[in-house]
Amino acid sequence: MKHTVLIVDDSNLARLMMRNVISKNFHSWEIMEARNGTEAIQLATARQPDLALLDYNMPDMNGLDLALELMQIHPQLQIFLVTANVQDATRHRAEAAGVGFMTKPVNVDQLEAAFLSQERI
Repeated sequence: MKHTVLIVDDSNLARLMMRNVISKNFHSWEIMEARNGTEAIQLATARQPDLALLDYNMPDMNGLDLALELMQIHPQLQIFLVTANVQDATRHRAEAAGVGFMTKPVNVDQLEAAFLSQERI
């Protein structure tokens, strides 16, 4: 069964780095990409991803606000904020909403647990 990950980051380089790690290590996963929250909502509405990796700092809406929007569309979606730096207040709000964290740059070890948990479903 094919699984789909949605990568959302306004940085082309950050998306490329995540895409490379995923495509080299998780061959059964399809990758959807968005540059901002608006694109991400459109993609997630058209097709349900299994996992979403969201940059926190983006120009049109931050990753936590996007996570909350995506949860309205797909309540079972597993979501991680991917960021180099996040304040404790943001982390607490995200954890209360059931959103996880990964640090930039992402690596195989960070992604493995999230991807493997989805593959078991």
